[in-house]
Amino acid sequence: MALQSSGLITLAQIQAEFGGANPISLSEYYRNGAYVTSNNTNVPTSGTISVSNFYGAVRGLIVEYQLIGAGGAGGHGNFNSYATTRAPSGGLSTIKSPAITNITAAGGLGGLDAYSNPGIYPNEDRDGQGTTYGLGGIAGPSYQSETYSPGGAAPSTSYGAGGGGAGGDIASTFDSSGGAGGGGLAGTYLTGSWLLVPGTQLVVSIGTRGLDDGNGASPGGAGANGYARIRKDGGAWTNFTSGGTYTV
Repeated sequence: MALQSSGLITLAQIQAEFGGANPISLSEYYRNGAYVTSNNTNVPTSGTISVSNFYGAVRGLIVEYQLIGAGGAGGHGNFNSYATTRAPSGGLSTIKSPAITNITAAGGLGGLDAYSNPGIYPNEDRDGQGTTYGLGGIAGPSYQSETYSPGGAAPSTSYGAGGGGAGGDIASTFDSSGGAGGGGLAGTYLTGSWLLVPGTQLVVSIGTRGLDDGNGASPGGAGANGYARIRKDGGAWTNFTSGGTYTV
């Protein structure tokens, strides 16, 4: 906790707040040195130093985060037609607080619906895009008959991954062809850290996965929800699969 804002401050109190070893020397406690963190702007970095510089001083903590937006749904498939639309995208995930610059991880785009052939969209993989947490959903195969072939959902623990595209209908002698769906894209993955004082509260929101919109003959697979985790001073991670708060 922070040192008091008035009255007598002892070297032992400074040591208890910031660490150090006996014998205590005030010269150990310059800001940005071995012990005193950069948030204590009243403490000098060199030169004359006094215990009065430590009124209200508090040791800042390194707070790390990982954050990913939700994955997009796989595109739907059609049996006898094509489409120019995309499946629903995943929702964004955020970490917010007055103490930080708010962090936002965008959700992944939904896959292309019933596109005519992969050559038109060379960057469109039919499997859902994976993330650092796991693989995306597997694409449904296309057939030479009107066979229901949904795309596979991204595993729930593949946070932020895209859903697999649904199968379409390959052209045959007595049938019209239908487009297959492209894989959903992964949410944006962000990581970083802050120096924050104890008591700072962070508010976390988690993006919701993209789901097939029901407009095609065979549905695309669902994406995976977003995710966040936070820890302080290298300790255990606190995981967020839904919204909540984290107090430093």
